[in-house]
Amino acid sequence: MRRLTPLVLASLLTLTGCATAPAVRDAREHADRIADQLKGYDPWIAEDVGYHLSREEEYLTVLDVSGDGHDDPGRVRIRVRGKDRTPQPPIGPADTPSPAAVVFVCFDLEVVKPARANHIKARKEDWRVNITEIDCPKSTPRRSFRPPARLPAQTHAWLKKHLSTALDLDAARRAVRGLHLDPRIRQDVAAYDGKIGIALRAPDGDCLFAQVWLDIVQVWSPWRPWAPPALPAERACSAAQAASGYSY
Repeated sequence: MRRLTPLVLASLLTLTGCATAPAVRDAREHADRIADQLKGYDPWIAEDVGYHLSREEEYLTVLDVSGDGHDDPGRVRIRVRGKDRTPQPPIGPADTPSPAAVVFVCFDLEVVKPARANHIKARKEDWRVNITEIDCPKSTPRRSFRPPARLPAQTHAWLKKHLSTALDLDAARRAVRGLHLDPRIRQDVAAYDGKIGIALRAPDGDCLFAQVWLDIVQVWSPWRPWAPPALPAERACSAAQAASGYSY
C-alpha cells in the first residue's frame, strides 16, 4: 500500500479517524517522523543510519538498511510498534486501567534524490522519502549495527606529542598509524610546498588537520562550529588544505 505524503496523511486521518485503529495511526505517525529524519542523513552511510535508528528500540525495529549515498541515497525497512494512546476506561478496580491496544506495522522507506545534471548537487532538502506499508515478515530479528566511526578524543594531543618536527613524511605516517584509527576514517598524509599536511576525516564530515613546518607542529579543526559548510560531503578535508593552513 503506497503511503501518502505526511501533509495529505494528516488531513486523511482527520477525516477518517474512526476508520483506522488508533494504534495503527500511531505507528504511521512514527514512520512519518522517521521519514523526516532520513532526509537529514548526509552523507548517507547505511551502517550509521541503522545504528542511530536502532537507538529508538522502544517502538522501532530496524529490519534492513541499504544504500551507498550516491546514486542510491538509501532504503530502510522497519517494524514499528504502534499503541493506542487514547485514555482507556478502567477495568475491575477503579485504579486498574485497561491495557492499551498494541499493533506492529512494517514499512519500507525509500530515500529518493531528484535527477539533476551531474554538475549540480541535489540539496538534502530536495530529497523525498517514499513510504510503503508492507507485510511484516514472520520473524523479525533485531539487527545490530556498529557505532559510527569517530576520531578518538585524544587525537589532537597524540599528534602534538608524536609528530616529528622534522619534515619526515614516513615519520608523520607512523605517528598517524599509531592512533589505530577506525578504517572508515580517511587518512591523508602528504608533503606540499615544503610542508607536511595531515587530514583525518570521519564519515560524518568531522575533520582534523595537522601541519609540520619550520620545526613547529600545529593541530586544529578547520570547521568553525558557528559557520559550517552547507553539507558534510563538501568538506574536502585534504592534506593539501592542511599544509596550506586552511581554516574555514
